[in-house]
Amino acid sequence: MDDIVKKINDLGIKHYGFIDFKRLDESYDFFKYRKDKGLDSSFEEESVENRINFKNIMEDGKTIMSFAFPYSYSVENPKGEYFSLYALGEDYHIILRDYLEEIAVLIRNKGYKAEVFVDNNQLPERYLAYIAGLGEIGRNSMLITETYGSYVFLGEIITNYHLESTERKEIRVEDYITCGDCDLCVKACPASILGKGIYDTKKCLSFISQKKELDKKEMIMLKGRLFGCDTCQIVCPLNKGKKESYIERFRPKDYMLNPDARDLLCLTNKDFRKYRDTSAGWRGKKLLQRNALVEIKRRNLNYDKKCINTEYLEKYENLLDEIYKRDL
Repeated sequence: MDDIVKKINDLGIKHYGFIDFKRLDESYDFFKYRKDKGLDSSFEEESVENRINFKNIMEDGKTIMSFAFPYSYSVENPKGEYFSLYALGEDYHIILRDYLEEIAVLIRNKGYKAEVFVDNNQLPERYLAYIAGLGEIGRNSMLITETYGSYVFLGEIITNYHLESTERKEIRVEDYITCGDCDLCVKACPASILGKGIYDTKKCLSFISQKKELDKKEMIMLKGRLFGCDTCQIVCPLNKGKKESYIERFRPKDYMLNPDARDLLCLTNKDFRKYRDTSAGWRGKKLLQRNALVEIKRRNLNYDKKCINTEYLEKYENLLDEIYKRDL
């Protein structure tokens, strides 16, 4: 066994695969269409060429290593305001980078190059994971693994060290092989964007919940979502009865479960520090306060007016009052 593969196994990583370093020309039309139609989001790489060609990362690359890390622990489905499952534990960017850097260091110590990637980057992560054999692509556009369903984070290493490819022989992304005739996610999607071909990422409520600015329609759609949206995953039968994560750092933090929007609205800078340790903290305190205020106004809850202490929150308080037009 290659010592790199042994290291991966020793770290307890269950889902991983290797792809020969190459252009993904078969994906060009897909990314070009999304770009031309304005369906890509601000979190994505702007260059279509860079989505399929990784020479700008490593000219002499040999292997793209793809990894899936499960994050789900058993919690009750949310009844009120909630954080997405992926945000309940420690920030995944930190956890995945810690794992992948251990592997990358071993590669570098052998005299080779290794670049680690976690989230916001030019790589088409789900497609790479699919090609590498980590799982299938579902109708909700998620990678669905056999052991952990779609509750996984993806990460990559690009290296000029050669590892034997695990690439699947046949590419059938749009056949939704693992879904069969099931379309529960399509029917449940609160934004109604699934099941219509290539969808607009910017209309996904997970993206909307993280936007710095929201319009009235977007605020009405949030309905308790403080950060992220799990609807298409919660209804998916392929996520039922799956194993919990083996990574203890993903275990939900007590203060992330059953949050109170009124407490979040009144967060001090000191209080916010603990949220910085989670994936929900990276967009800043004022965004969590804004989303909390949206939920407070939707449910017509009493709240401490002194907590509306910035122009940003004042603006959204006024917009929400216009939406609901209740006696003030």
